Amino acid sequence: MSQYFINSMSRSHFKNGATPQLVHMCNVETKHTMWPRVLHMHEDIMEIVFIKEGSGFHLIGEKQYSVCEGDILIYNSNVLHDEYTNQDQNMSVYCCGISNLHIEGLPANHLVSQNQSYVLSSGEKREEIENLLQIMFSQVQKGEDGYEETCHYLLCALISIILQISQENASLPREEESVLFNQIKSYIDKYYREELTLASIAKDLSISSYYLAHLFKKETGFSPIQYIMRRRIGEAQSLLINTNYNVTMIAGIVGYDNPNYFTTLFSKIVGMSPKKYRQLWSISP
Repeated sequence: MSQYFINSMSRSHFKNGATPQLVHMCNVETKHTMWPRVLHMHEDIMEIVFIKEGSGFHLIGEKQYSVCEGDILIYNSNVLHDEYTNQDQNMSVYCCGISNLHIEGLPANHLVSQNQSYVLSSGEKREEIENLLQIMFSQVQKGEDGYEETCHYLLCALISIILQISQENASLPREEESVLFNQIKSYIDKYYREELTLASIAKDLSISSYYLAHLFKKETGFSPIQYIMRRRIGEAQSLLINTNYNVTMIAGIVGYDNPNYFTTLFSKIVGMSPKKYRQLWSISP
């Protein structure tokens, strides 16, 4: 028998003792990850995604990541991210949305700093992390008396374990950061709802269209026009999930005057119509 004593004076990761709150919990199987959740961000929450199986590519912030089974994806609040799977790999994931997260030395609802990788390998902690997420989802799904409190403490445990994973090899090299690329991306993120073309962006930023397209594709995996479309469709997905606006209104908000063209483009990128997407994701777990 082994007996260990706990150090009651251990320092908490959570600033001023304020603990995070679980906002939502999803167990997303392969039939759902086939339909991408494209470019979007969350202003008041952050998300943790754990890949149970499969592989894919994710754009998080300014960097494209190749991700695989056992990886943990960190979506800090106000950080754009785009999820697109490898269709041959049958990706399935756990995802939890979190609010009131205050980690010492980081902004609210941030789990890693912007100078670190947003993708971590769970390594030897994979079983612990997956078990915690499985129990959390089971608790939310059943909704039995006291499940909120149970999930609250499980979430604290989950975050503490993730923070134990070494980030020594996960820092982003400074040479990968491009001042010009950040300028281009900031411009597009600000004006993506407007009538933008490659030529108009290049003119406003005083660079050649060819170099702009080459640099942007290199950094994100998308051409500027593809990025704009995914940015618009991602915003539309958020509006479909979180508001009661009709499809015509949402099309106008994200920059499309023609709702029929918007529906066609949405269906092509997401794999289903806006109406069907709303019906699919508006059902509470």
